[in-house]
Amino acid sequence: MTRAVTALRRGAAGVWWYLKEIMGENAYLHYLESYERRHGTREGAMGEREFWRDLTDEQDRNPTARCC
Repeated sequence: MTRAVTALRRGAAGVWWYLKEIMGENAYLHYLESYERRHGTREGAMGEREFWRDLTDEQDRNPTARCC
């Protein structure tokens, strides 16, 4: 029984991760990982609020084909 529950939890976690990727919710985490690879530290990276403001401002300045 515990294997089934573990498999179900693992599957649910995978679906949750996939939905977050599609919706763009993980964009800030990807930004932090990229920043750390390029600079060797996360110090100096934008805060989450600043990141989302910058992203939406950039999308407003340069609209591309997107669903919404």
